[in-house]
Amino acid sequence: MARLGLIGLLLILAGLQYRLWAGQGSMAQVHQLQHQLKTIRQANQQQKVQNKKLAARIHDLKTGTAGVARLARTEMGYVKKGETFYMTVPAGSDRESTNGGTGRGTAKR
Repeated sequence: MARLGLIGLLLILAGLQYRLWAGQGSMAQVHQLQHQLKTIRQANQQQKVQNKKLAARIHDLKTGTAGVARLARTEMGYVKKGETFYMTVPAGSDRESTNGGTGRGTAKR
């Protein structure tokens, strides 16, 4: 009878050890989930930094005309009345051939 109880306890211990090392909620699974959590937190931190930059840009565009003018100049090619716009084209580009090969692309607006 004692021998049967000892075998039963060993079987229970073996089952618990299996669950600890290989079953659901095992040490390996916990380690994997911790790694995923670390990766997600890093991605979230990067997104927070990006969100702060975008919020600052939105605030700048909403409050000042300088931000709108800068955006129009850099992204849309805006030129004020009376200004002269000069475009320099690197040698060997496709646009060089349209200006007689001079490499001087200029326009006045």
